[in-house]
Amino acid sequence: MLNRLFSAGSLPGLESMLTYASRRQWVIATNIANVDTVGYKTRDLAEPDFRKQLAQAFSPREGLAADAGSLKPGGNNVDLEIEMAKMVKNSALHSTVATLLANQFMLLREAIAGHVIS
Repeated sequence: MLNRLFSAGSLPGLESMLTYASRRQWVIATNIANVDTVGYKTRDLAEPDFRKQLAQAFSPREGLAADAGSLKPGGNNVDLEIEMAKMVKNSALHSTVATLLANQFMLLREAIAGHVIS
């Protein structure tokens, strides 16, 4: 019964998006940490379209970023401004999805307790 409760509706999609946003935040932070590392190439997670994310189990695949900065003399292509902008956008996604997921669990908790939502 519990398995059906958590594997249906919006919960799996929200969980997938939260996992994606968390993993992407880590990849972007790694790019920023390597801004001065000789030969480091900017990495990112592929952003499949929204419906595809929700339709199948999502497993983020890390690869070279399509929107990397220009190549520097040491072979590094991390552009701090690009990475910071991606981090801000990704943080907003993570916060939004975490809030939606928390609301879903609040509704579930209220339903179990027998409260009427007005």
